[in-house]
Amino acid sequence: MSNHHQNKRKFGTNKNNSNRGNFPIPNRAGNDINYHVLRCRPVITKSSPQNQHDHLQVLVEIESGTRFWMTINSRSGNQSDKVLFNVNTNYENPIVQKLASAQLPDGFTALEKKPDGLALDYQKMNLVDMNSFQLVTEGVDSETSDIEQMLTTEIINASRHPDAKMYVFGSMFTDGERFSSYHLATGIHDIHMNQGSQPPHTQSNGTYQDGALFIHYRAENIWTAIFMKFESQNNNTDANGN
Repeated sequence: MSNHHQNKRKFGTNKNNSNRGNFPIPNRAGNDINYHVLRCRPVITKSSPQNQHDHLQVLVEIESGTRFWMTINSRSGNQSDKVLFNVNTNYENPIVQKLASAQLPDGFTALEKKPDGLALDYQKMNLVDMNSFQLVTEGVDSETSDIEQMLTTEIINASRHPDAKMYVFGSMFTDGERFSSYHLATGIHDIHMNQGSQPPHTQSNGTYQDGALFIHYRAENIWTAIFMKFESQNNNTDANGN
């Protein structure tokens, strides 16, 4: 067994994984998806990863030294809705071969929302078994959920492997400086399925614009894939993603 798999699934809380200040909540409900993929590496600091407003916020960096940040839903802001997740630490699917072959540069790459490219669609591309998602539950302490602990474990593991690259699919934003202790304007969110949503998020629905997180351990050519959705989202959408 490789060192990657021996060390990968250690699971628990992380000292960095705590709320760092009281920042305003972005109000982007119903926004169109500004679809991009961000190729980067995670940065682990005293405030990264951190919990803020039911999201895990993570500082990331590209080869030039430029930093961005990503924010991942760890809970739903709506008490009647729930976050679901699917994690595969040895993911095999044609999309990862296509992603590796694309030789994307570090940083943001805009994606066309159509088939046969790099755009993701959970349902139409059979990227994940839609019946295999797990419900997020509270973690070992009251301040964290199991998805926050799992994501922190995966992100820190990637940071410890110099060969690892993350591919973050979601919606790019440029107004993020007020919403995090990182004070960086540019980042990525909506790192989850972006179709089948209910009001007030229906305007965000569409096909071939789903978010996800892939980690490529290039030395071993092993991929980790993390997919997320909300319990209220429809698993059988139409041609418009509704």
